[in-house]
Amino acid sequence: MNILLSEYAGFCFGVKKAVSTAFKLANSKDRIFTYGPIIHNSSIVKELEQKGVRQLGSIDELRKGDTVIIRSHGVSKAIMDSLNEKDVNIVDATCTYVENIHKRVEENYKKGYKIIIIGDRNHPEVQGINGWCDNTAEIIKSEDEAKCLKPYPKVCIVSQTTMDIDRWKAIVSSLICISREALVFNTICKATELRQKAAKELSKKSDAVIVLGGYDSSNTQKLVDICKKNCPKTYHVENINELDMRELKGVNTLGITAGASTPDRIIKEAIDKMNDNLNTQDENSGVDSMMDEYEKTLIRLHPGDIVKGRIIYVTDEEATVDLGYKADGIITKQELSFDGNVSPKDMLKPDDEIDVYVLKVNDGEGNVLLSKKKADAEKSIDYIEECFKNKTLVDARVSNIVKGGAIAEVKGVNVFIPASQIDVRYVEDLSTFSGKTLKILITAFEPERRRIVGSRRVVLAKEAEAKKKELLERIQPGDKLEGTVCRITDFGAFVDLGGIDGLIHISELSWTRIKHPSEVVKEGDKVEVYVISVDKDKERISLSLKRTVPEPWENIGDRVHEGDLIEGKVVRIAPFGAFVQVEPGVDGLVHISQISQNRINKVEDVLKAGDTVKVKVLGVDPENKKISLSIKEAVEEENKAENESYATEAKDDNVTISEIVSNKDEDNKTN
Repeated sequence: MNILLSEYAGFCFGVKKAVSTAFKLANSKDRIFTYGPIIHNSSIVKELEQKGVRQLGSIDELRKGDTVIIRSHGVSKAIMDSLNEKDVNIVDATCTYVENIHKRVEENYKKGYKIIIIGDRNHPEVQGINGWCDNTAEIIKSEDEAKCLKPYPKVCIVSQTTMDIDRWKAIVSSLICISREALVFNTICKATELRQKAAKELSKKSDAVIVLGGYDSSNTQKLVDICKKNCPKTYHVENINELDMRELKGVNTLGITAGASTPDRIIKEAIDKMNDNLNTQDENSGVDSMMDEYEKTLIRLHPGDIVKGRIIYVTDEEATVDLGYKADGIITKQELSFDGNVSPKDMLKPDDEIDVYVLKVNDGEGNVLLSKKKADAEKSIDYIEECFKNKTLVDARVSNIVKGGAIAEVKGVNVFIPASQIDVRYVEDLSTFSGKTLKILITAFEPERRRIVGSRRVVLAKEAEAKKKELLERIQPGDKLEGTVCRITDFGAFVDLGGIDGLIHISELSWTRIKHPSEVVKEGDKVEVYVISVDKDKERISLSLKRTVPEPWENIGDRVHEGDLIEGKVVRIAPFGAFVQVEPGVDGLVHISQISQNRINKVEDVLKAGDTVKVKVLGVDPENKKISLSIKEAVEEENKAENESYATEAKDDNVTISEIVSNKDEDNKTN
């Protein structure tokens, strides 16, 4: 006898999740209930009851603090609201596919669509779906029922997840004509669809088919119906002990499949039973062990393997993967991507094929723990090696600051960037780079020693060199440019022009005399500069800050005239006189002979820097930038003006000259 095992048989993810949740909570001190049977398999239900997990008879039975497990079929919105009012712990194990149907039904019902559900109105999943549109849905399961529906302006069509795909297509075709606007969602579970398709192909090749699964299981019954169309000798049993082995007499090819509510152990029991009854009949008959056949359909997994998988479904926290193994694989949010904040739903969708890295074959609950980011990292090693050989730049995200440098990730692979290689200048606090993505060059690649080194400095230096050459070619004497003061010395200030530094000599910082550049600029200042000269060979640029504003001596003759009386500040003392600021950047000389009417030996005996004095302009020589000043004559001018003022007063008041002189002498004594 040739024995064929269906490619897709046994627990689907939704059922497995619900059953696993129930067993986790079993034997708890708290009261644990399931809303309806957790699975359409009496042996599993009985086993859970023995462990203290009971079916809920009525919501009224619940007390505060009880725990209620919502099975994979889901429940209506009204039931969920009632449970919330009871203040109990709700563990929602609703299948993701069913949950999505609830959301679509509720959303479109609120938009005014008539909801049509293709499925069995007595099935708990369908009843739950109907509860998300206030139990107003039209529920049909045949083409005849579809043809009897009255027209609606707009309809939203969904399906029970275990619906036969061919029947669904036929019913939808009949429904389209009853509405001007129809939203059609194929909500048949992908796992169900694949299981039904595999069962159909299996039944075509077999003389007899055994379908293992609960008698109340909708998806198992659909497998039976599908198989019977192609193979009349189809036997539906909950476990293999219910089958009379004499029914298989004369069968050359036997097919076996199982519903979504059938645990692996029931499939294995069937395998053992078939071995006992068939292999003993003829040891040389060529019939392989059923267990061997079952195992042949499964791949072998080991930690560290990279294998292909198909996404079954995705939540915000994890993705479930079909590996072709006896258990499904789980990728947590943390193992999906190197950015731990990305939701699995943003990256994956059902039926996507991806490479995954096996972390653990069994996480203690029968699941295979997987990592997509580790699989990606393994592939990235080849990419990095190629970039190293070709000197190609890569993007590296700084993930950690360590002693002596930074750790950056390149497609999931850690690359060390020494502190000296992170910038062209010394960086005291490397934490400023944390979380940033940098362009680097791989400078050392030794994966066997777990040593991969990168440099950003090389990249920046190369970019700076290219920029410098471009600037040297472009900049011309006479240009005015924007720059940033990057360094100050005693002899001047260096300005970053965006790729090359230029020097403003201290003499070119200001039209006035200064002792240090810091009197005019500081590091970080944005300045406009004038290009004096460019030496391309020596890569030197001479700049001027003062030439960006008018020269103070320009047109000085229009503003300062011979004979003017001016108030100014003594800015410098010399042996031969004192320099007084006439305007910012313009100083005039008061010769020692013009300081006082009395003879003086030293200027310092009369004046000091900072004194404010009145001076008379004796002469202006713009060409030689010289202005001659006199304090002495300014005083004489003031005295003359004062005497004239007294004379005017005397004339007006008929006062004699002797009285004026006498009054003046009295004023002088008083002063």
